[in-house]
Amino acid sequence: MKNKFIYFFITLFLWFPIITLATSNPGMVVIQTDFGIKDGAVSAVKGVMYSVDPALKISDLTNEITPFNIWEASYRLYQVAQYWPQGTVFVSVVDPGVGTHRKSIVAESNNGYYFVTPDNGTLTLINDQYGLKEVREIDETKNRLKGSNDSYTFHGRDVYGYVAARLASGKIQFEDVGPKLETPIVKLSYQKPFIKDHKLEGTITILDPQYGNLWTNIDDKLVHEFDIQKDKLYKVTVYYKGQKKFQGSMPFEHTFGEVKKDKNLLYVNSLMNLSVATNQKNFAKLYHVDAGADWRIEVEQVKS
Repeated sequence: MKNKFIYFFITLFLWFPIITLATSNPGMVVIQTDFGIKDGAVSAVKGVMYSVDPALKISDLTNEITPFNIWEASYRLYQVAQYWPQGTVFVSVVDPGVGTHRKSIVAESNNGYYFVTPDNGTLTLINDQYGLKEVREIDETKNRLKGSNDSYTFHGRDVYGYVAARLASGKIQFEDVGPKLETPIVKLSYQKPFIKDHKLEGTITILDPQYGNLWTNIDDKLVHEFDIQKDKLYKVTVYYKGQKKFQGSMPFEHTFGEVKKDKNLLYVNSLMNLSVATNQKNFAKLYHVDAGADWRIEVEQVKS
């Protein structure tokens, strides 16, 4: 009997770490900022988070958002959120209004993610794509890094990072963040895609920064409805605030290698949205075009 007890405790001791790892579920936080990585700002935010709970899993979406570009921040959240496990907490700090009266919020999306951010338009595309189940305003009297009350310019560390870590770790529940936001969130205006007069129109939402491809908000369903066909030729026109910046003809293809080097093409990107590229060249730099809510695209078939 004594040997059986000894065997039991030895077995329990050996298996305990494995059981703990199998049953534990450390929270996930994904960080997005325009801080860059030249100084210690991002590290400070992560330090606060790990101080809340060292078991957290913290990843970077990007810290290279163009400074103050709220539209770009909105797009990057839309681009990646769906690929993370439900329950992931995203903290997005692109905050040109830091220290002003803009609200600090946490939103729960209809598809099961949380977003900690200033209420400045950052959640525009998440709201339009997935919908927001509920939004709460952060009560900074309860949810703010201790000793930071006199700090006005680093809410990413003192408020957003701290709240995101507490929420992801389970130290607070969503209802503990603060009161429900009774007013609509701030939203950025942009042109949603449509078909009119045999033309397909939409917004150039973002650039693929590594390659200069133009990504639009025209999804594959609208592409099929417009009946864009492989190898057919299409006239593409790009506008900025109503002024024509580019016009040219190009085929619709499945991938870049189906046209010769330096040739332009239309294709559907990894998010299943219509895009424009130059094979092995940077389209945006070649033609001096950019992306954002003020950049529009128009596509029509070239008559044979």
